[in-house]
Order: sequence, then C-alpha cells, then structure tokens
Amino acid sequence: MSKKVCMITGSRAEWGIIRPLYNELVSQGVQVNLVVTGSHLHASSGFSVNEIEADIGSSYNKVYITPEDMSLPDNTLMFTSMATALEKFALFFDKMRPDLVVYYGDRFEILAIATACRLSGVRSAHISGGEITLGAFDDVLRHCLTKLSDLHFTATEEFRRRVIQLGEDPQRVFNTGELALADLDKAVFMSKAELESDLGHSLNDFFLITLHPETCAPGKAIAGLADLLSLLRKLYPATRLVFTGANADPEGNAINARLAEKAQLESATINFHQHLGRLRYLSVARIARCVIGNSSSGIIELPSLGIPVLDLGNRQGGRPRSRAVINADFSEKTIKKSLKKLLAPGYREKCAQFPNPYEGCDAARKIARIIADYDLNSISHEKKFYDLPGIRRYKNI
Repeated sequence: MSKKVCMITGSRAEWGIIRPLYNELVSQGVQVNLVVTGSHLHASSGFSVNEIEADIGSSYNKVYITPEDMSLPDNTLMFTSMATALEKFALFFDKMRPDLVVYYGDRFEILAIATACRLSGVRSAHISGGEITLGAFDDVLRHCLTKLSDLHFTATEEFRRRVIQLGEDPQRVFNTGELALADLDKAVFMSKAELESDLGHSLNDFFLITLHPETCAPGKAIAGLADLLSLLRKLYPATRLVFTGANADPEGNAINARLAEKAQLESATINFHQHLGRLRYLSVARIARCVIGNSSSGIIELPSLGIPVLDLGNRQGGRPRSRAVINADFSEKTIKKSLKKLLAPGYREKCAQFPNPYEGCDAARKIARIIADYDLNSISHEKKFYDLPGIRRYKNI
C-alpha cells in the first residue's frame, strides 16, 4: 500500500521550489495530497494559487487561514493566521490521517502547522533546516521546526551537522542538496520578447528589485527602500526599476503599498509586479543588469545562473554565498561601491564562473526516494534528544 503524504505550501515562494518534489513523489507511486494555504489564497499576494492550478489543475485542498481584512495591524494578521492554522490543520490531520506531512522553509504559518502535526501524533518531514538568516525571525522559527519534525532534508553538509547539533538523530537527517535548484538545469526560460509582452513594459535596461522586511529590525527595510529609490534615480536615471512584491511578513504590505504608489506616479521608469511566478521571475532576472534586494533567491538560485546580485542588509546574514553576491548595508556609500563592482565590464562573465556553495539538481529525486522507502513506523512518537559525541550525561544518583 502506497504512503499517504501531505505536502504543504503556504506562500508564493514555496510552490515553484517544492513542485519538482511533488512530481517526483507522484512518479514514484506515493499518494500525494497537496494542501494550499496562507497567502497563496489572498489577493494581497496576487492569488498565487493560480500558478499551482496552471501546473496541476484543481487536485489539491485549500485551507484558509489568512484574515480577509488586510488593514489589521501586522502582528494581528500574523498571530491570527497562526492561531487559525493550528486549529484548522489539527482538524484536517485528524480527518485525513496522513502517513507523513512534508513542509519547506521557515515561515510562521508552517510553524503552526508543524505544531499541529506534533500534537496530533502525525509524523512530519522538514526541508531546509540548519540554515542561518540573522536578519529575520525566520531564523528562530526554522530551528523550532527542526525540533518539531521527524525527518530532515538539508541543503548542505554544514546544515546537516547543525540540525544534528540541535539534538536530531543523524540517521534521520539527510543532506540531499538544495531543492530550489532541482529544476534549474531543465528550465526553459521565457524570451525577452515574451516577457515584455507578458509584463507590458520594456526590459531593455533595468534592475530587478525585491525587498522583504527585516523582521528583526522593524522599519529598517521601509526606510532603506526610500533611500534606495533616491540613490538609484540619482546614479542611474535612465535605468528602469522593476520591483516584485514583498512577502507576507509584518511590514510587507506597507512596502508593497509604497511600491504600487511609486509605480503609478513614475510609470515610465518604475514598474511593480506583486507576483511574477517562479519561471517569469528567473527569466526576468537573467536579463537584468543585476538583481538587488534581500531575497533568498539572490543567494541560492541566481548565482547558479551567473547573475550578479546586490544583497542588501542583514535579512540573509549567515548564509554561505557565491562571489557573484555582494552584500551592502543601506548606506549610499556601500551601495554605490557595490554596484560599481557588479556592473563593471566583464564582471557578469566572472559571475558565471564563480562556484555556488549550494548544489541540488538531484535533490527532488533524492528526497522522494527516501520518503518512498523509509519505514515510517520505525519513528517513535517519543522523540529522543541526540547528544553530540563527548557530551556527558549525568546518571541519576
């Protein structure tokens, strides 16, 4: 009898990454139940569920957790989403009784879902544990997800060791490579003409920019956005600025509102797209002068495509990175210096030669094979803490 696996996707960034794994699991005879939740189902994120339907049709479940009233305070939106997710997914798992729940990343709604798994006695697998992102509270959430999960699939050996350091059994921690790179070698990118027709504006000379909130430093990204806009207009007045929307973190709506307003006022040189989707985003990035912002895609995926990246602030602080990525704070001096290097003649060609510390073209197949073959009944609900060699345990006296 095939395993019943429930895969969760709660934000626009996830589906394009986990889709190869979904396809691999299906091809290996696993009964996969995809559950779409979170900002996928909300207009504020461009109804990114439409991208999922375009890929697999309507064969998925919806669980609504995001409040309809997006004018509520950011923290209220986040806490309400988490509370609703905990309640609804506990009921969902009780009804479906999957053999395994698979989730990716480090978002707050995933933390609530993982908690529902643990308290409901449902086994779970976490993808992309052991990583560090100092500028976002995702960093702490990711480590919490590690402790709530039974199986672990990491992107590098360094991350695998860190998951084990958190007390996880080494036999259940697998370095399978970075799932976000699983389909890049097979991708058929859109042409410049296709993109211009699709987006409705020129892509002759432009920067692609995505700026998410730094959730450990409230207000920093919003202030940095104003400074960035002013500086780019001064240094590169003829270069178009193509923005994609911030994610569904606190202050994300405020960033998007300012970008939408700016694009409306300066439509000749600034464009704002709430959600491009994975293929369009990567296709646009390939022909940009460079990519600017603080998205994880700039650290993980884009260096594999030889794209120069300016990583702003500390949201991605702690991640290993290619030399194609230059970090800068939001000051005029460091941004100006970094862009000068990234845009120098011949530097883009060098970026194509720089190694990416993340590898994973076979990650989806590896993860799917382990899930399909793993004896889930061997996983006890009594989760033991694994001590590193050399740690002394005191005996009862």
